[in-house]
Amino acid sequence: MVKDRFVRQMWIGLGIIVASIALAAGAIFYYANDLSAQADGIVNDRTAMQRQTDSVTDLANLEHSVPQAAQYQVAMDRLLPDQYGLVTFGQWVSQLGQKHNVNANAQFQGAVTAPTGITLGNAGFSFDAEGSPADLASFLDEMTLKSSGFLLTLGSFDFTSNGTDSKVTGQGTVFFR
Repeated sequence: MVKDRFVRQMWIGLGIIVASIALAAGAIFYYANDLSAQADGIVNDRTAMQRQTDSVTDLANLEHSVPQAAQYQVAMDRLLPDQYGLVTFGQWVSQLGQKHNVNANAQFQGAVTAPTGITLGNAGFSFDAEGSPADLASFLDEMTLKSSGFLLTLGSFDFTSNGTDSKVTGQGTVFFR
């Protein structure tokens, strides 16, 4: 009987030890996962706060740059006419030609592409100009590189000369806001 009682108490003791170990392992596993989840939550919250802080910093920088951007906007508005400002383009080309002793004309051709977002609108044009080679060179230089009235590019042009008089015909694109 003493032996049976000893074996029974030994099994009960071993059962209590095994149950205690299992319970302790379960508790450690639960708290480790909970602690990891809480740490992940803290990291996610800090990341979100950092993004918001960065956004506020970007906004402050943009607000600080508003006066400078307004100056650039005014300069861009002077450089780039709106679509209705293109009405005077032919007259401008003619006056620019007169300034350089060149007889010049320009006409729009093709469809007009309206501006979208940050992409400028554009309209195709053709032009012709007659005068001396030196006058034509200065006319084309001011028309394409030094223009303060319109922003344009020349796609192609043909140059013909008989020695004293020359003629240029070409096509290009004028841009607007």
